[in-house]
Amino acid sequence: MRKVNIIALAPLVSLMLANTPALGQEGKPVKENAAAQATQDPSRITYLRLYCTPDGNSHFQTVTGGLRKTDFAPPAPPLYVGNNVAASTALFGRFDAGWGTHDLESRLYHPTPAVQFLIILEGEFSITTTDGETRQFRPGGVLRLEDTAPCKGHITVVGDKPGLTMFVQS
Repeated sequence: MRKVNIIALAPLVSLMLANTPALGQEGKPVKENAAAQATQDPSRITYLRLYCTPDGNSHFQTVTGGLRKTDFAPPAPPLYVGNNVAASTALFGRFDAGWGTHDLESRLYHPTPAVQFLIILEGEFSITTTDGETRQFRPGGVLRLEDTAPCKGHITVVGDKPGLTMFVQS
């Protein structure tokens, strides 16, 4: 399988993260969105990570990394890029409106099939971890999913319009 690099996604992800609000289960803000703060400094990138602890439960964590000014595509002006992260697959996923609603009602969690970045392209998504925290994602939202089996996983629910995502698997 051919490896692709996602280094070019770093500047795009940084710009998109400002559109990622963090809301609790009742739709109330849970804390200031760290991603919005990161966009003030072009040498930093901040995104959410969904990870699993040894007890099998999933949690969110804010991750911040560095970007360096680089002549990425001369003669275009330099831009800020991060470390080169290898990726094996990039694919799109189309979700029907309301997808996952039954899972939320029955508390049916699922692990991610592979460690991957999830980038929201269309629609609104809510993701709930086993610790009960829910975050809302709109177009431009980025999340690194690391809750593979045997983790209990998370619940994803799509809003009232169909959703489109890109998965970039490690």
